[in-house]
Amino acid sequence: MNKIILQLKKKVLPIIMLMLISGNLFAQANDDCLACHDDASLTADRGGKTVSMYVNPSIVGKSVHKKLNCIACHLDANVSEFPHPDKLAPVNCGTCHKNPQMQFNSGIHGKAFNAKDTHAPSCKECHGHHDIIVHTDPKSRTYKMNIPVLCGTCHKEGAPVGRLYQITEHNIIENYSQGTHGIGLFKKGLTVTATCNDCHGNHMILPSKDKKSSVSSANVVATCMKCHARIEDVHKKVIKNELWEPKRGQIPSCSECHPTHLVKVTSILADVSDKSCVSCHIDGDAYRTVDGKKVSLKMHREDYMNSSHKKISCTKCHTQVNLNAKRPCEKTVKVDCSGCHKEVSEKYFGSGHGVGYMNKKANSPYCTDCHGTHTIKSMKDSSSITYRGAVPALCGKCHTKNGKATEKTILKEVDAFSDYSSSIHGKGLKNKGLLSSAICTDCHTSHDIQKDTVPTSSIHRQNISKTCGECHKSIYTDYIQSDHNVFLDKGDLKYPSCLDCHSAHTITEIDKDQFMNEVTKQCGKCHEKLSKTYMETYHGKAYQLGYMKTARCSDCHGSHRILKVSNPNSEVSQQNIVATCRNCHVNANAQFAGYLSHATHNDDPILSVVFWAMTSLLIGVFVVFGIHTLLWFPRSLKERRRKVHVKVTGKAKYYRRFTPSQRFTHILVIISFLLLAFTGMLLKFAHMDWAAFFMDLLGGVRFAGNLHRFGAIITFFYFGFHLYTLWKLKKAKNITFGELIFGRQSLMFNKQDLYDVRDTLKWFTGKGPRPQYGRWTYWEKFDYMAVFWGVAVIGASGLILWFPEFFTKLLPGWMINVAMIIHSDEALMAVGFIFTVHFFNTHLRAEAFPMDTVIFTGHVPIEEYAEDRPLEMKQLEEDGRLDSVIVEKEISTSWMKLIKVFGYTALWSGIIIVLLIIYSLIFGKY
Repeated sequence: MNKIILQLKKKVLPIIMLMLISGNLFAQANDDCLACHDDASLTADRGGKTVSMYVNPSIVGKSVHKKLNCIACHLDANVSEFPHPDKLAPVNCGTCHKNPQMQFNSGIHGKAFNAKDTHAPSCKECHGHHDIIVHTDPKSRTYKMNIPVLCGTCHKEGAPVGRLYQITEHNIIENYSQGTHGIGLFKKGLTVTATCNDCHGNHMILPSKDKKSSVSSANVVATCMKCHARIEDVHKKVIKNELWEPKRGQIPSCSECHPTHLVKVTSILADVSDKSCVSCHIDGDAYRTVDGKKVSLKMHREDYMNSSHKKISCTKCHTQVNLNAKRPCEKTVKVDCSGCHKEVSEKYFGSGHGVGYMNKKANSPYCTDCHGTHTIKSMKDSSSITYRGAVPALCGKCHTKNGKATEKTILKEVDAFSDYSSSIHGKGLKNKGLLSSAICTDCHTSHDIQKDTVPTSSIHRQNISKTCGECHKSIYTDYIQSDHNVFLDKGDLKYPSCLDCHSAHTITEIDKDQFMNEVTKQCGKCHEKLSKTYMETYHGKAYQLGYMKTARCSDCHGSHRILKVSNPNSEVSQQNIVATCRNCHVNANAQFAGYLSHATHNDDPILSVVFWAMTSLLIGVFVVFGIHTLLWFPRSLKERRRKVHVKVTGKAKYYRRFTPSQRFTHILVIISFLLLAFTGMLLKFAHMDWAAFFMDLLGGVRFAGNLHRFGAIITFFYFGFHLYTLWKLKKAKNITFGELIFGRQSLMFNKQDLYDVRDTLKWFTGKGPRPQYGRWTYWEKFDYMAVFWGVAVIGASGLILWFPEFFTKLLPGWMINVAMIIHSDEALMAVGFIFTVHFFNTHLRAEAFPMDTVIFTGHVPIEEYAEDRPLEMKQLEEDGRLDSVIVEKEISTSWMKLIKVFGYTALWSGIIIVLLIIYSLIFGKY
């Protein structure tokens, strides 16, 4: 295991290290370590000293590392058998914290530590051991207000650091405490005041003589100006009768005037008291005349007293004060916030808002438009307009339909606030009160707001994934390793960013139907061919019919860590495809994974042969019987005019054509076939609107699938039942199987059928009399044999599709594709044939129209049968069996009504289905 970890450390990207740290790949857990180290009496000998090895779980549980396994830091404690080595190597924090470690090593502390100086600080001396707390926690050693105390443990009077290393300033912590910065921190609790790390840095601390040091004479001005912006504007030009700048723009080193740690500043406007301002602007009636109108300048005391600036004097913001004027503030201009907020100000003026403001665009917001004037509050204050929960509404004042932002500016998002409010982020904030939900500033930043076309914008296509990754860290790490990474863009070849799949403001929940319904369509924007082939699979058809639990692109290829098939780490690679299939098909095997998920007859030679064979069969059957039907139709009309249909009433003599078992079998055939045809055609033509409509009417794909399988079970039942009746017939007549199959009364084709075909065609064309048909005509035999063929072919292929995991134990995976083609095309042929040719031959021909009820009643009037099947009647008479098949009975009127209701329902259902099929074949497109 240790060897594997070492290899991963050397060869794999940092994300893999994070996975290792999370503990998913380690064999042992913290409980294994605490089995020994939870003992308060556990000690070890270290250089003659007894050292406690006790680890307090409650302390670890409060640290930032509480979710890590012990062996994430103590790598050599990861052993297959306990105990681990008695003396473990020191923890290397740089394993995870590479940049801080590099900076530390480059600084004076790191160099001393690496030289094994006993006084040099290590990571744990500043950050702690097992009790490391995030620096924003007031209890943390590295919390802002604790930093001077932390540094002061070494940098104070009498400490060995000053004596041994000849540091010129021995009493740093005391001097700092007496200076403006220290007073601001310790006495006023101002966490914005400068602490040691603000000036010297966090890890790469260099001596002031080093040119790279942040406090060297060359860099100290820039360091101070991180807080003290526009120094030239806020300093008086003459200090102590001397120019404070030797030359215009040549700012002197700050430390020349201000002692490095004992910094004390006297306000240059201390003689302007806030009371002077209050007398007019709060207690008085201050106003200004603008365009001849009085504009009130009065402010409310409570606004100021509740603001974040309540401890700042008026002149800190309103700097244009002339002490010699009658009204010192009469020439003051708009407040320039950059005096204190330099970094933020620079970002703002470089942003789209700031550029618009500088170009005097009326609708461009300034600082006070978002933060307020005298009512400025901390963004952590829930009553602040910049409070996290209030930011979308603040931005929405302009970025909404017909808002200021869209008045004279063309924006991609014209109703961003409304769109955001309906998104998962907006709903999380508004409906659930989740302050962790993404808000405008999380994506666009607070001040450096740029259009997505600007390369440095946080929403530029090259940067948006990193922006989203600030919250969705694990997704980001997966994405940047994927083959969809936007950093792989080459010329016109563009890879998708987060926005391409999730949109900008209308982001929906990924587990909801709306998003699920969009996934495959989104992938199809780039992968058009693959999307089309997917739509032809069962998965794709079920997806088109609204079944959101079927496998989509992301279920097989992954959502964010999408890799090429050739990549061993891909979810669809040869190494992983079986495991991927098992997410849905728990019994999937290697052969099952051989299913050609996107291949069609255009891509695979085997599928091509099967497809064209089935297509040729389908076309051939319809061409032959289509011609047969067209030739029959005019002859049928003549027969209709010749025959006079007489409605039989009361008792009459009938020929018993079908037995009760045959009639029962046919009823099962009708029920199962209609179920199979209707539900099957919904799936075959899933891309059609009518299919989606009827699927919803049925209750969805899952229910329709169960109906289809129920129809299949009925089919297998009646087929088995029919075979059983044939076996009984053989036993009853005491004949051989050969006589049963090829006997005179069987439904097997014989020479007479060839003569009947010839004579029938002559009859159709008026070149001969109507043939003397026997018990079974050639088209009835074809119908019968088609059932045998259909049950065998459609049934076998259907079973493969129903139980693919089982059959792929015996067959290769591509047989599923073959079964799909055979099942689909054979079913289409069967449905089309039954609802056109068979319906015409049996019911719709003129002489039988509108319905031949014999299959339901089992009997035909003797006169009608004698005319229709003269050869059969002759043979029965010669054999002396005619009386045995003639019965005298009365067919119930109510029974006939029930037969017709059932028959017409089946008939019209079939006609509607075939019309929908024809419509789909003509107008339907994938």
